[in-house]
Amino acid sequence: MLPVLLKPFLAALLPLQQPQPLCPASLSARLRLPARATMSVKEKEKGPVDQVTPLVVSDVVTKAWKERAADEGIPWWRYGDAYAEDSRKYRRTVFMHDEWVRHRSSERFIRNMKTLGESGVGKALSTELAFITGTAIFCVLINMLLVGYQDLSGVPQTAPLAWLGKEVGSISLPALPFSIAMPALSLLLVFRTNTAYSRWNEARTLWGGVVNNCRNVVRQSNTFFPEDPRRDELKDRMAANTAAFAKALRNFLRGPKDDETFRDELNQIAAAGLMSSDQVNACMAASNRPMFCLNAMSSCLREAKLDPMDRARIDSSISVLVDLTGACERIFKSPVPLVYTRHTARFLTTFLVFMPFGLWPVMGSSWNHWATVPASDVVAFFLFGIEEIGIQIEEPFSILPLEALCNGAIAATMDELVKSHKQGTFSKDGW
Repeated sequence: MLPVLLKPFLAALLPLQQPQPLCPASLSARLRLPARATMSVKEKEKGPVDQVTPLVVSDVVTKAWKERAADEGIPWWRYGDAYAEDSRKYRRTVFMHDEWVRHRSSERFIRNMKTLGESGVGKALSTELAFITGTAIFCVLINMLLVGYQDLSGVPQTAPLAWLGKEVGSISLPALPFSIAMPALSLLLVFRTNTAYSRWNEARTLWGGVVNNCRNVVRQSNTFFPEDPRRDELKDRMAANTAAFAKALRNFLRGPKDDETFRDELNQIAAAGLMSSDQVNACMAASNRPMFCLNAMSSCLREAKLDPMDRARIDSSISVLVDLTGACERIFKSPVPLVYTRHTARFLTTFLVFMPFGLWPVMGSSWNHWATVPASDVVAFFLFGIEEIGIQIEEPFSILPLEALCNGAIAATMDELVKSHKQGTFSKDGW
């Protein structure tokens, strides 16, 4: 309710501007919008970007989430989980110059407060926040029944259960237990989010290594493969298998829902004559598809029959890709110790469930202590939100822009490397 009340005030402070570009990776594909037929390498790395405001994206996510809930018969108390999962693919942001300017703008405070009602964290926590709201309302109502209340004219009225209220008093808690517990809870939340961010940062660093080493494999192939028709074909196959490796690693980290997309990508490579249909089927049947593609790259390297020193240089780049694949598997398969996650969730839930009873006595200056409800909501939103952010980024690969990295930073750049070599751009004849 608070975000709704704030919206008119914030809208007056920050007049509506022209829509600014939002740049989650491959936004056109995710919103099912047509992308341009040709793009520069810079645009491919960034992904197709349409003039869409964050509010429009939020509306799209909300609509898709409601359609899924209706189709699958998801009960209302599971809406938060459904929204949280559906919205992850819209968090795969890629920043370029314009986005950094907007990101550090001094208007970011008002802009972010203005969209508070559209917060994905708030929607993901809708069930939990509704429960805290219900607890706060119960706290106010039960004390009105036991202790007394004021009518709309401000006249004190006798409590309907005054006889019981004389025996048990008000249903409230002192502030001291919350003051003692808050530092410990804060440390738990800080450690939780720091650990989750470390995993996200390591995952992004690993994929930076994947990008660089994939580029290196193609660059080294252009440099060390002899100039003859057979080796030229092997260069193309090496580039295709390198691109397939990156997409196979993305496919493993995305899960079975990405299988159809990955098969279509392999079929496109096969249609270009750079991979056989048998290899496509064998790759899809492989238990470890990234390693299968790396093996295909090694096979191309062996067929080229290079000088041992040159072969060793390229093989070392492929070996680094093996190490990076294993590191990604380690992060994906090993969550933060579950005992830590469970204890933090239990501590936080207990704290927030009892919090309205601690806030009730200090909200006596408001009518019938009703300020307890919005105060509980605000505190619960931000504390639950910290824990939710930690959970959301703990598994980083479904929110990293892997499509933009595979299609732009790797595939598009490798295409240019191969094309420039074929055209003799750097040869003396091309001067």
